[in-house]
Amino acid sequence: MNRKSLAYKLYTSVIIILIIVLISAIYTVLMINKTQGYAAETKSFWLPSIRIAHEYLDNLTLLRQSTLRIMIAQNEQNRKLFIDKWKKESEHIEELGKEYQEYITSEKERESYAKLQEDWKKYKGLNLKIVDLGKQGKTKEALTLIRETTDELIERMEVTLNNLIEINYKGAVQSTKLGANLTSITTLTMIAIISATALIALIIIIIIKTSMGSVSNAIENLKIQSVSTNKIAVTLKKSSNSLSSSITEQAASIHETSAAINEITSMVNRTTENATQSTIVAKAASEKAEEGQATMKRLVKAMDTIQESNVQLQNITGIIGQIHTKTAVINDIVAKTELLSLNASIESARAGEYGKGFAVVAEEVGTLAKMSGQSASEIQDLINKSLEQVNQILEVTKGRVAEGKKVTTEAKESFLQISDDIANMTNVIHQISDATREQEIGVRQIATAMTQIDKATQNSQAASTGAAESSTKLVEQSDSLDITAKDIELLVKGAVT
Repeated sequence: MNRKSLAYKLYTSVIIILIIVLISAIYTVLMINKTQGYAAETKSFWLPSIRIAHEYLDNLTLLRQSTLRIMIAQNEQNRKLFIDKWKKESEHIEELGKEYQEYITSEKERESYAKLQEDWKKYKGLNLKIVDLGKQGKTKEALTLIRETTDELIERMEVTLNNLIEINYKGAVQSTKLGANLTSITTLTMIAIISATALIALIIIIIIKTSMGSVSNAIENLKIQSVSTNKIAVTLKKSSNSLSSSITEQAASIHETSAAINEITSMVNRTTENATQSTIVAKAASEKAEEGQATMKRLVKAMDTIQESNVQLQNITGIIGQIHTKTAVINDIVAKTELLSLNASIESARAGEYGKGFAVVAEEVGTLAKMSGQSASEIQDLINKSLEQVNQILEVTKGRVAEGKKVTTEAKESFLQISDDIANMTNVIHQISDATREQEIGVRQIATAMTQIDKATQNSQAASTGAAESSTKLVEQSDSLDITAKDIELLVKGAVT
């Protein structure tokens, strides 16, 4: 707090006092509203409830009297007047019950009210019977019904009403006590706030008194500083002239450096363009290598297919062998058929005239057997020739497929190696391109920095010129500062020392 300005201290103190006053005002208003709330609660809920309960009791008494008067009426005209009065009193009690319901504030009170209404409904129903008996002149029966039923209900209702009156009386007393407590608390709070305000005012006076001593010391220091400032201004003027000469030489050197950096930037740009072109070429070569590799994969797959076909040819050789075996079986059957045909011819010759027809059949069977044997022999010869040719084809195809697969595998490996080499080359070119790009960025940053240095040098040169002018003005201002310090001293102390 000691390092804060006098204005800050005064403003802070005034603001604190205003805040305290505002808080106290708000608190007072809230407490007054709260007290008025308790008073309004007493006025709006507790006292009306007590009034209605007492009025309810009075009307019960009047209703009971009207009931008795109906029974003891001397003539029909009087009885009719008492019945009308009884109806009005019953309706008024109904209205009081509905009105009281609006002022119920607790569950206990609500239970008592419900009990009262229940007893009232029973009493009203019995009272109607009693009135009817009174109209009929059955006074004795009506009095018996009163003694046995309605008297007990009346007593219960009176107890309930007294209970409701007590509940509302206690509520009114409690609300009044709360209002009184709030008033006491508000009074004590206001006393505390007034005391705090007085204490803060005393602190403000002490702060002002202390600050005035600090202001006096500051004025003395200001006078001393004005003299020192004058000396510094003279020294600053000499230094500004020397600085201006140095900055001029520095500006010339910076111009030469900027020209060299521009040449380097041009060379780096050309390197970047070459690296970009190399990257494009390497990418195209990589794509071609990938296409060749895909072609070799398809070629390898085709060779595998041919090899599978060769295997199928070997299966055909097996099938031809099976046909050869079946043909041998046919030849065996043909030989046996010829033998059977010969035996049949012999037997038919023995049979004589009866066996001629059978002999013709046996001869035809023999002829067919010979023809079948001849066809089987031709088929077997063709099968043997086919088997030899297939075996020759298999041998030739097998050798060529093996050779083609070997060459294809070697070509595939060569393409893989070429693809890897191109990928490595592309990676290296990317690295060169990235390095060149970073180098270009670095050179640009250097060029930008040199431009900024050049501007800063020009600004420094202008600043040094301005500093020389400012140092002259500073000497003049130091004289004015001394005069101002004396004026402040006169304002604070009242006399120049």
